[in-house]
Amino acid sequence: MSSDTTANVSFTTCTSYEPEALRNAIEQLLTPLGGISAFVTPGCRVLVKPNMLTDSPPEEAVTTHPEVLRQVLRLLKSAGAEVVVADSPAFAANVERVWQVTGILDVCNEERVPLRRMEAAKFTTLMRDGITFKVSNLALHNDLIINLPKVKTHSLTVLTAAVKNFYGTIPGQLKTELHKTYSQPLRFGALIRSVCQAMPPSLTIADAILAMEGEGPSSGKPIALNFMAASADPFALDLTLCDVLRINPERVPYLTGMSRRPAYTSLAVHGEQPEVKRFRLPRHTQQATFSLLPGSLVRLVGKFIWVRPSFSSACVRCGKCVTACPVEALSLPANNTRPRLKAKTCIGCCCCHEVCPARAITMRPSLLLRIARRSSSFSHRSVTTNAGSSTRS
Repeated sequence: MSSDTTANVSFTTCTSYEPEALRNAIEQLLTPLGGISAFVTPGCRVLVKPNMLTDSPPEEAVTTHPEVLRQVLRLLKSAGAEVVVADSPAFAANVERVWQVTGILDVCNEERVPLRRMEAAKFTTLMRDGITFKVSNLALHNDLIINLPKVKTHSLTVLTAAVKNFYGTIPGQLKTELHKTYSQPLRFGALIRSVCQAMPPSLTIADAILAMEGEGPSSGKPIALNFMAASADPFALDLTLCDVLRINPERVPYLTGMSRRPAYTSLAVHGEQPEVKRFRLPRHTQQATFSLLPGSLVRLVGKFIWVRPSFSSACVRCGKCVTACPVEALSLPANNTRPRLKAKTCIGCCCCHEVCPARAITMRPSLLLRIARRSSSFSHRSVTTNAGSSTRS
């Protein structure tokens, strides 16, 4: 994270994944931040952390576009960095297939950069703010992390971008188990925040050329937002994205309260800050509703506010949802039927929704959640913008 008093966030327009367009866009992004030389010196160890959630092709906007990765790798190599690419896909995913289908494997082979699983290294147990978690040493033992998230909606956290992409530094099944331990949205948000804060210095370059709206992070719809964003401070970047996408950050569990912290009351925004006229959010999230209610009322009615998976006829009975469930709330009957849910066991973590390759799962809201959702809508904070550079207040 940036040590400056005012965090800097840079935007630029980019309408395609053509190599020259990407190369120019990334150069423009980094110029207000001091260029790549402000972050990388010859011989420094750099981990590049893309989003490789599932085995989805680039056009579905689930994962980091491989051409974004390629241009970043070339930039790092030209600066003399020692580079490794690594991520930990969703627990139920076949990692080798994820590498292949996303195009990440081809890029790493062509650029002669090692591609690793986070699970390939030992992990370190960390504790921050009373929250305990394990992180791969592949992430911790570096001079710098280049964080390459895809900008998407998320059925549990509303938004996934810079901050949440660091959750992929937690190895394999441990990610799923933490959903069980920190099942309440605000507690899970605190976990995500702690993981991000435990990371080495980072530079985030976020891909929103083709983003995802609706029922993300894997079942939403691609939307061309035609921009990229960068910052040395992942929280500053996500708070600014909330402004751009008209999301109230108080409804994003890992950003709750962050905008009131002194470091984030004023952010320097450089470049062509985009104007997004339409961006569909997930229809129902627990945290979005909790944020509308006073704490005493949440404690009283919280058990009646939930989301649970519902399975459509598109289900292919692959069993990935059953494997991914951290509380064993799902089973796959022997007869040719859809997965069976133990409703009282379900914690609404959306892990099943994330890994479904057939997009057969929708998160079904409780009656009280539907009523609360109809009575309110997502709001957003204002942003003051000037040509070339702006400051949010």
